[in-house]
Amino acid sequence: MRTSRSNEEFLAELADLIKREGVSSLGIGEIAARLRCSRRRLYEVAPTKEDLLLVIARQQFQDSLAEGFQAIAAESDPARRLIAYLNAGIRSSEALGAAFLADLQQSEEGRTMFDEFQLSRSEGAREILEAGVRCGEFRPINSDVVTEVLLGAAFRLRNPAFLRRAKLTVPEAFSEAYALVLQGLLQPLK
Repeated sequence: MRTSRSNEEFLAELADLIKREGVSSLGIGEIAARLRCSRRRLYEVAPTKEDLLLVIARQQFQDSLAEGFQAIAAESDPARRLIAYLNAGIRSSEALGAAFLADLQQSEEGRTMFDEFQLSRSEGAREILEAGVRCGEFRPINSDVVTEVLLGAAFRLRNPAFLRRAKLTVPEAFSEAYALVLQGLLQPLK
């Protein structure tokens, strides 16, 4: 067994594996073998492989929210803030494999966690939209309608059946949806 890596490095390797491959096709023994660790080390993180998925998802969503807020902190223009915020979400989702997303959708707790994450993301977008309308950068739109459109799209676009049918990854689907919304929000260029 390999013991020289830090707990942080171990958790990063575990997260990479689970985000790439999910857990439904892996057993605890296989996860331990691939990470060159003991089963006990995995059980110290979570009691089941499904719980490992949830631990990784929770951290992924927290990191994604933080990345979105960091992205907007670097911008002052509302349009650039919104683009930076949406792009941070796309970048965050690039690490999530189809198996991870499918496993998350199969779990009631996973779906709830994903829904709560997307609600949090929509609240961040709402704040940016309202500021953009106030300063005249965006058309006078109802931010509730826009965030509801984004939220509804996010719920549908993450669906594995849709992604297979559309032959898209989550980042590709989100990118197309965001481009559609953004081009309808910005004032015409003068």
